[in-house]
Amino acid sequence: MRHFDLRNTFSLADEIKRRGIDILGEIPFPLTQDRFDFASSCLPLYEKHYPQIIMEIQNLAKGLNIDEKILFALFFSMYAIVPGAHCSCIAVRDKENVFLGRNSDFYIQMKDMNSHFIYDDYYGNSTAFLELEDGRNKAGFAIGFTSVFPHNPKPGLNSGLILRLLLEKADSVKSAIEILESIPIASSQTYMLADKSGHIAYVECSPEHMETAEYKDGRHCLISTNRFILPGMQPYSIAIDDDWNAVARHEAIETVLSEHSEWNLSVMKEALVSASSYDTATGHDTVWSVIEDMNAGQGYLCEGNPSENSYSKTEL
Repeated sequence: MRHFDLRNTFSLADEIKRRGIDILGEIPFPLTQDRFDFASSCLPLYEKHYPQIIMEIQNLAKGLNIDEKILFALFFSMYAIVPGAHCSCIAVRDKENVFLGRNSDFYIQMKDMNSHFIYDDYYGNSTAFLELEDGRNKAGFAIGFTSVFPHNPKPGLNSGLILRLLLEKADSVKSAIEILESIPIASSQTYMLADKSGHIAYVECSPEHMETAEYKDGRHCLISTNRFILPGMQPYSIAIDDDWNAVARHEAIETVLSEHSEWNLSVMKEALVSASSYDTATGHDTVWSVIEDMNAGQGYLCEGNPSENSYSKTEL
């Protein structure tokens, strides 16, 4: 996993050039005309709801001498036209602890391209530049997502850029949900949310609809694995064969959590390990795993499959 500390770097473009990274050579899908057309339809919505990311993409394109339309097509269509990740996410709270955890499951051949980013007020991890798939900010708000097969993509903001927007703008679960309710969404996904007050929530959303389950008190666990499970989202759910064993991963996590009266850091690791059992001959694996201890304000990152690698503390 590559590490980028953007607090101390002039620009991401400078850092990419310094490391000799070919950003266009890492694109895992063809940039077809429908992606360019989709990006054009999304651009006015980003200009309205997230203008900072437009400037960032333009600066990245200029710094790398790439046509900005190529980067718009890449980043705006990701997760919307083709789902980009097959992951597992957990949020738990009991009398003593509140945790958020996430496994990022992706292609082994792209493992070395995954990155950990530190910005001024938050950090996060990604399979792609600019977009994030999980992270925590200095306000004590943490979030992770899982992709869901797109039901009906529409112009809007996609899951990875929405997650970054939330880390930049939200200071609590409540404010994150308010932002989600106010923006047009292009892709289908779940978001797991937690904050330092102990509030946890699970959001399922698509371009057409959004449902939320949230808890501020009591003992609760929330689990997501690349499918909609809330009743109100079933009309927007598409069953697919290649969901990387989403049901089995959900059940494995649920089994581990049900076997413990207290959910501590050790139990979180056990639960995430239980959902990381891949036959690597298929080219799939858990490529990183994170745990956010919301009470302690401490994050942990495992670079690789947590059944084989250890977690290290992450710092802001």
